[in-house]
Order: sequence, then C-alpha cells, then structure tokens
Amino acid sequence: MFKFKATLVRWGVLSAMLSGWTFSALSAPSIVTYCVNPSWVPYEMVRNGAHVGISADYLTVIGELAGVQFKLVETDSWQQSLEFVQTGKCMVLPMVSQSSVYRSFLTFSAPYFATPNVLVSESYDVMYHGIDGLSHQLVAVDKNSHLAEYLARYYPDIRLQLMNSEAEAVRELARGNVDVMAGALLSINSEMNRMNLHDMAITGYVEPVHLLRLGVNKAHADLIPLLNSAIDGIPEATSVAIYKRWNNVKSHSEQDFRLGILVVFCGGILLATLIWRKNLIRRCKSEMRQKQEEMENLQTVLLEKNRMLEFLSSHDTSTNLYNRNFMLHRAEDEVSRFNRFHTAASLILFDFTSQSARQINSKPVINEDGIKELAKICLSCVREVDIAGRWSSEQIIILCPQTPISASKILADRLKEAVETHQREDIRDLPFSIGLAALQEGETFADWYERASQALYLARRQHGGKVMIAET
Repeated sequence: MFKFKATLVRWGVLSAMLSGWTFSALSAPSIVTYCVNPSWVPYEMVRNGAHVGISADYLTVIGELAGVQFKLVETDSWQQSLEFVQTGKCMVLPMVSQSSVYRSFLTFSAPYFATPNVLVSESYDVMYHGIDGLSHQLVAVDKNSHLAEYLARYYPDIRLQLMNSEAEAVRELARGNVDVMAGALLSINSEMNRMNLHDMAITGYVEPVHLLRLGVNKAHADLIPLLNSAIDGIPEATSVAIYKRWNNVKSHSEQDFRLGILVVFCGGILLATLIWRKNLIRRCKSEMRQKQEEMENLQTVLLEKNRMLEFLSSHDTSTNLYNRNFMLHRAEDEVSRFNRFHTAASLILFDFTSQSARQINSKPVINEDGIKELAKICLSCVREVDIAGRWSSEQIIILCPQTPISASKILADRLKEAVETHQREDIRDLPFSIGLAALQEGETFADWYERASQALYLARRQHGGKVMIAET
C-alpha cells in the first residue's frame, strides 16, 4: 500500500519536473486538515486509523505537487465529516461532487476523478436506458449524494427512496424493499462483492457522471488556486495507475458479462475524456498566454508607432525642428497669452539663402545637409523655453515666450556668431540675415510676423550677416 503511494508520488514529482510545472506554497498553510467518508469503498475509507482509497492516493500526489501536508481528522460518519468541515474542525473534503447544499459552505477545486453512475436491480432481463426507462419502479439512492439532488430536481416523477448510504441502498435492494438502486459504479460493485450478492446485475447507466473534486471550507478558499495547479500537474500515467488499482468492477454471471464490460468501457471512456479535456484546457491556456504576450508586444509597438506619428505630425522630417503648422499654433497661443497677461514675447526670423546675397556674393544655394547643420546650430543657441521651427525651405523661425526684445537680440547675436565661426567653410560663407520683432498690443500673429519680415528685409539690404530689430 505505502510502496504504491510512494511510487505514485515519484511518478508525479518526476513528471511535473519534466513538464516544467512548479508550484508555490508560500501563501498556503503547511498543514491542511481534512475529513473523509470513513466507509465509501473504494473511493475513500478509514482502516485502523489510516486513510486509504482513491482519494488517499490522489491526496498523496496533490500534497507533493502543491507542497502541503494533508492531515486526517477522523470522524465516525460522513455526516460528522460534513459537520466538521462546516465548523472548521477540518479544512477540506477530498472527494465530493458539487451540489447546491455543499456550495453553501464549500468552494471547489477542478475535478480530478470521474466515475459513472449506474442502475442495479435483481432482474437480468431488463436493460434500463437511463432514468427515462424507469416508470413505476421504486429507486433507492444515497440521500447525501449529488445524484439524489439531481434526480429530485430534474426527474420529480421518479419514485425515490432516500438512504443514509449506498451500502444501505444495496442492502435494501437485496431484501426486496426497492426495485432499483442508483449510485456510483465502483462503490456499488465493492459493496456487492463484500456481501457476495451474485443475484444482482448492473442494468443501466445514469447521468450525470460523478465529477469528484476537493471541497474546501470557504474560509480557506485561497487554497483553491494552489490545489488546481497541483491537479493540473498530475501525470496521466498516475491517474491511470490509481484507477487500475481500485477498479473492482466484476461480472457476477454469464448474462451480466457483456453489460459489465460495457459499463467499465463507458467508465474508461469517460475517464479518458476527462483526461483529454484537462490536457486540452492546458494547451488552450498555454496558447492564450502566448497570444496575450503577442498582444502586449503589439501594443508596445503600436504605442511606439503612435509616438512616432505624433512626433512626425509636429516636426520637420529633415531637421527635426518643429514644422510650420506646429509653430503657427504655438505663435497663436503666445498672442493669446500676451493679450491676457501682457507678458513680453519676441520673434526671430533666420533666413539663410537671401536672393540678393546670392546675386552679390555668387554663393551657391545651401544643400539639405547644410540646412540640417544650421538646425543643430539653432538648437544649440536657443534656451529651453524657446521654440525653433522650420518655417520654409529657406527660413527658420524662433519663438521666444516671455522674452523682451533686448534678450532676443542677445540670442540672435549668439546665433550669428555661431554661424560665422562654424568649423565648416560652407556654413561660415553662407549668406544669412536675421530679423527680430517684439509682440505689440493689438497685433495678430500675421502683423507680428510681417514686422519681423520687414526687419529681415532691412538686414538683407545690408548684404547679409546682419541682425535687425523691427521698429515699434
């Protein structure tokens, strides 16, 4: 028994390591108490103070994968186990189905074991095709099972005889007090084998399938993610080994042989379907994580593209100076600020290809590389508050907010000196002119620019390389 559990644990841990699954128990208690049904053979039972059965084998594997230690709290009956988990004397029920009654005080993990429900009767001649095949028969069922709740809710016309356990239901069928009993396949077969009842037969298959899970007291609901991660990491080989070990379905007579095989086959198909579904969900989650990462990368690229578009919409692509449209809006804002607060503002026009200068000095028109160099010179000369932009192919405009004309004249002279002393000869020999204008009361930007242009014209007439201030 214990050697088998140790083998299962080694399989589980080794498979989880190979598949890359890791689990953290940092936020979970190191010891998790639990209660079981002490007589639900073979699913779970207590023998000589030890928990054995299907749920015991799974708890061993889940505990290793989740990094927690499960500690049994012994009870005398399933009813007492339910009372203990409600009052907090134990934290977990390791093998339960979801039901409206249990949901009031439990929260559930993902299913880790599936088992079919069957109909059992003393008649070998009748095969019931599900619950709909029962018309007048009295059906015994464990009142604490999810199946009892399911039948009462969806088949109210069925005559039900509620029992305290599936073992009691088998005994009532053997005494002839009921016509049919319904319950979980493995536990019914175990009870029939124990009582040596060879005159009973499995005569039908019943929905729903028992999907068995861990039920956790709602006060410890934070255990659910940890337990689900462990359940998701249980290797398929471990699940199959546990099922093989505890599968006790046997044929009691020649007439029952094919039916029993059919039921076992259906149970195997259901278990395989559950395992396939778990693997499919795992792959889907992996693909979803991958798609999410791709979306985050695309969002990052899109954000970068938006930033680039925003930059391009306000900048000249050649010089990286602000473009004409942006400068026009900023100048209009400066005029509005001047009209509200009467703060000084100046405008500098830097023209570097004066037509008259070209004719007199026979200087060639500057190329695009030279314009880029002039843009760098402007940016090195202006202050942080100043705004420089390319107004046209031959002109750079500099907006100086909250700056009197005297301070703008200093900036213009600094720009003039930087051009005339530049290390490149084509920049030093470039004919240029600079015109300045201070914003005056009642002016629009067009008026302001016109006066700066007039000052620029006067600078041109002096054959370039001059700085002129517009008359007030």
